[in-house]
Amino acid sequence: MQSTHDADVVVIGAGIGGLTAAAYLQALGKQCIVVDRHSVVGGNISVFSHGGYEFDVGTHYVGDCEQGGLGPSVYGALGLEDAVRWRPLDPDCFDRYHFPDTTYDVPSGIDRYRERLSGWFPDERVGIDAFCTFVSDVDEALATSLAGRATDKATLLLTYRDTTLGELFDTWGLSPRLRAVLGAQHGLYGVGPARASAIIHALVVMHYMKGAYYPEGGGQVLSDTLAAFFRAQGGEIILQTPVESVIVEDGAARGIRLRPPSPLRRRGVPTEIRAPVVVSNADLKRTVLDLVGPDHLPADFVSRVEALRMGPPMLVAYLVLDRDLGAEGYPNANAFLFGGDDHDAEYEAIARREISSEPSLFISFASLKDPTNERLCRPGQTNLEVMTLAPPDHAFWGLDRGPAAGERYRTNSDYRERKQDLVDMLVDRAEAVIPGLRDSIVHVEGATPVTHERFVRSSAGTSYGFEVTPDQLLDRRPGPVSPLPGLFLTGQGITTAHGIAACMAGGVLTAGVIAGMPLLQMVRSGEVVVESQPAGSAVGA
Repeated sequence: MQSTHDADVVVIGAGIGGLTAAAYLQALGKQCIVVDRHSVVGGNISVFSHGGYEFDVGTHYVGDCEQGGLGPSVYGALGLEDAVRWRPLDPDCFDRYHFPDTTYDVPSGIDRYRERLSGWFPDERVGIDAFCTFVSDVDEALATSLAGRATDKATLLLTYRDTTLGELFDTWGLSPRLRAVLGAQHGLYGVGPARASAIIHALVVMHYMKGAYYPEGGGQVLSDTLAAFFRAQGGEIILQTPVESVIVEDGAARGIRLRPPSPLRRRGVPTEIRAPVVVSNADLKRTVLDLVGPDHLPADFVSRVEALRMGPPMLVAYLVLDRDLGAEGYPNANAFLFGGDDHDAEYEAIARREISSEPSLFISFASLKDPTNERLCRPGQTNLEVMTLAPPDHAFWGLDRGPAAGERYRTNSDYRERKQDLVDMLVDRAEAVIPGLRDSIVHVEGATPVTHERFVRSSAGTSYGFEVTPDQLLDRRPGPVSPLPGLFLTGQGITTAHGIAACMAGGVLTAGVIAGMPLLQMVRSGEVVVESQPAGSAVGA
């Protein structure tokens, strides 16, 4: 067996952030190797197939994908502008909010949204104007900051860095229902309005106000496109191979050690990869505490990372129905279901290691968003996911240490019973949005925070990374440069935070720091790093 392998850069984790960083560095002339423990690239945005149906793990919709938007710009700068097709959700209703007494259809465009809000709440136009102006200004402040330009709004990020969304709502004197509607997207980052950063909420709102999209072919296309480009440029991806540790010598990262492959895995995988630059796209806590080790890092940095709180994980029911909901008149939109106006009560229940009796639901209809993907379901059927936030504690799920510590759980009767009960609860609750849902199910399976921890190795099984509270955002998170020379960071744990677009931006940012160039600014301004897509780099190659 080959014992060592050399590269300019080795990337831990083939999630979208790691792949983006690797693709750009490879295009800039760095010889890169990406290593991942899973059998496919993509991490949180991979897909899986069971029972002849394909399901997305974490791709439900992406904003800012209009021409010149962040998503198309990241691919376009690599000459891949036509490799990903972005299918728009219904611009008149990309999100539908279901409350016990009424529904609200959210349109694209902040001005259209302002007009619709004013029609729903005619006596609260002043608060509505304040909200819409705030989210627009924050988005502009971030965009100009990334572009290196100064405007009169540039100080907004500093002005509101310590402000929660709930505090803003209090300042504007909003009614409980208007607060609930304006804060309805809290589930996209997993923090209630009372504690959520007002800045992150503004950025999430505007991300989708620019248009909500879904990648044709599903989330796997996003990562496969980058992987194919990366390989065509000469990069190497090693899958099904866990990283055991980062090699630290003479006070600097010098590569990684790989866990010896089992006899069932292919031969030729090295035990070490030596490189002067190591990029970790792995969970930040596991990177610091397990892969590097506290002894190799400053104590204050280790304490800072240890103290960071994780966002809550998800419980998901993956369903296929023997009904065509599109033909029944359901819009090409996501559905949010709320039991009332108090969003914070749900997070208080999770803190008590409970799930609310009427939890908020997010329902994503994959086959309505991408009817061209025949892998999702048969003609006349609908593929969808129903999800809610859930407690992360292993004890809640009947476990002791969890799969990252080697605990087996799939035959654990306590775990199986808890999972089945909660998946049944999701199905029953979703009947409020889709009457007759249970009677039309032809395939159902569930995924818990334990499932996510097993496959992605995220702390607390979360797909959100760290909580997006004011004390854990912007420069209060680590940046791409770690205190260990040679070790760089990317993914949802750094300043760019979580989400598909944010992690792609983080990958570009990290690559730019390593290459010594303002790469993210260049990408956002439409510059091209690679003039044309190389031969053989088609999706799926």
